[in-house]
Amino acid sequence: MKTKHSIDMACPPELAFRIGLDVSRWPEIFPPCLCAKVLEETDTRQKIALTARANNGVFSWESVRSIDRQHRLISFAQSKPSPLVRSMHGMWSFEKTATGCRVTLTHDFEIAEDVSGVVEGVNTHEEAARFMMKTVETNSMKELAAIGARVEREKWRHEFQEALVIKQPPGLIMRLLGDAASWPWLLEHCDGVDMLYNDGSFQEFVMVVRVGEREERIRSIRVLSKDRIEYFQPQPPPALREHRGRWTVVESPEGVEVVSWHEVVLNPSYWADKDIDVAKQQVEAAINRNSLGTMKAIQGKLAATTRA
Repeated sequence: MKTKHSIDMACPPELAFRIGLDVSRWPEIFPPCLCAKVLEETDTRQKIALTARANNGVFSWESVRSIDRQHRLISFAQSKPSPLVRSMHGMWSFEKTATGCRVTLTHDFEIAEDVSGVVEGVNTHEEAARFMMKTVETNSMKELAAIGARVEREKWRHEFQEALVIKQPPGLIMRLLGDAASWPWLLEHCDGVDMLYNDGSFQEFVMVVRVGEREERIRSIRVLSKDRIEYFQPQPPPALREHRGRWTVVESPEGVEVVSWHEVVLNPSYWADKDIDVAKQQVEAAINRNSLGTMKAIQGKLAATTRA
């Protein structure tokens, strides 16, 4: 039994190809996928284990994938087939088009000899064939649509960082970075912090910041450790769909390098009248300005404390 499904996307084929290769992130990309593990990997081969929804059931299997990077092809064959099938193989292709690329997913499979009792309600070869055809059809369309959505997200994704060397003990720097409750007195751009939870290792708070003449309320969840703070914003400002980042402190001969790293996904509707690259530059400049302001405020606070 053979199937073929395609979707056209307004993006370079290399971008869609990278998503197809990134198996470990499939559970967050593909709706049917519950678990994905890369068991072995080289530049031309992957061995993977998958668990996915199939109609009302959950199936697991292992596949071996051959990767042709030059032609952007990924062929696969199930080395440990899912229930109901004797064999399953197919291919992902990522073809350049005049407006972007076309992603095509093919399947070729055979139903197992004995299917009775494997899946509830499936007792005959014909019922198994209908079940698997429906599963492949439904999941293929969901997976292709998910790649399209991921491509759109990647177009608006941006990474950047700001850094400053501070000649103060790293522990004192981390203490001020971790003390979000004191930020309204420390940072010019922060008008208030409503601390919702803080046990010294985990924090959740809402920060009120000034952006031009308006205020924005930003909720953050942070994980604190000795030399870093990881965070994400479940309620980012209107300009963004996603924002996560981290603070790190690393000792060097010149002092302690403080780095503020950010990964954001811009909100396309907010930036509808802006070029994507211009929007990214504006977001980077605004966030780095606040990050650098935080670092300089900490630098000044610690210098004043040392002088006192």
